[in-house]
Amino acid sequence: MQANLLPEYHFLLFAPNLGAEYFFDGARNYWNTFQPIVIDDFDFFQYLPPGVTVSVTIVALRDMAAQLGVQLGQTAPYAYYDPVVYDTFEETRAELIRRAQFNQPFGIPLGIGSATSTPFIPTPWLPTRDPGFITATPSPDVTTPAAEVSPEVTPETTDDAAVTASPTPVTLSPGQIINTPGPAIGG
Repeated sequence: MQANLLPEYHFLLFAPNLGAEYFFDGARNYWNTFQPIVIDDFDFFQYLPPGVTVSVTIVALRDMAAQLGVQLGQTAPYAYYDPVVYDTFEETRAELIRRAQFNQPFGIPLGIGSATSTPFIPTPWLPTRDPGFITATPSPDVTTPAAEVSPEVTPETTDDAAVTASPTPVTLSPGQIINTPGPAIGG
């Protein structure tokens, strides 16, 4: 999912080591503007239907941001992680107010449209009908090339030099099966 598209579900999570002032004072304008679902852990993701788009804005200090990002990745690898990481309450509050004023829930300007519920993942597939694919069926008048003709050995010589190709090609009829002149693996 892209950060500039609105998801179907937007969550707001505060790190466990933050006080209530981060939500009631710092994020008041942010919540009033975007109204994300406020959660306190990642257990809620197991109740979401498959294939939905999810963004999680996590407000944390630098000591917890990486750990919360890993937990989110383990719980919901399909979710977009939007960290709001600053050292002080004032910096965090200023960033959340800026996002609300400029209508940027994820810190960047929103694009046109919304996220799709089914992500496009290119997967190899076989075409059901390919007009350029032609199968050849042998006809009764088809002859085998000279390279496929079995060699003849004259009874007068036993030397390897006496092996020659037959000048007359072998004709095949439809459905006729011819044995190979030796093992297929060349042994």
